[in-house]
Amino acid sequence: MTNQLKDDPRYRNHESRPDLAGEHPLGDKLQILVFIQFVIAVLVDHFYLGWAARLRNLVPFEVWLPVSLGLILLGGSLSFFGMHSVFSEYTEEPRMVASGLFSYVRHPVYLGALMVYSGLLVFILSPMALLIFIATILLYDWLAQDEEARMLKVFGTRYEEYMRQTPRWLPGLFKHH
Repeated sequence: MTNQLKDDPRYRNHESRPDLAGEHPLGDKLQILVFIQFVIAVLVDHFYLGWAARLRNLVPFEVWLPVSLGLILLGGSLSFFGMHSVFSEYTEEPRMVASGLFSYVRHPVYLGALMVYSGLLVFILSPMALLIFIATILLYDWLAQDEEARMLKVFGTRYEEYMRQTPRWLPGLFKHH
């Protein structure tokens, strides 16, 4: 990376990975923080409030277990393969990934994480965790919008076109390429 690009704040989100042009500098920390809050909410519900246990008695095991496992596995796969697409190739210059999962949805990693949270929520059935999950949705949407603004600054009209063709959250599974 040229010295001029190294000094440009659009390219300095991760000093060790100049190719990650869209990442919010606090994104990883915020995601860890919200996960910790989710776990605390589950523990408070389980040990002090008991709401989740009462809800679990209302929903048959045969319903919540396969739904939760399906969401966790699908979401985990989306996140894993999305991260693999972004992090598997190192380049000196910022790059825009628009192929693979990213050709169906702009944020497959975030969508996958939200699906994992949904699966955990179905498995746990905790109203306290539901409140944190709502905040998690808002966080991921904010991170996605911030990332898109950063990518627009770096890639301009190329990223605008990508945004027009690819939805932020709900994949266009049947679109023609």
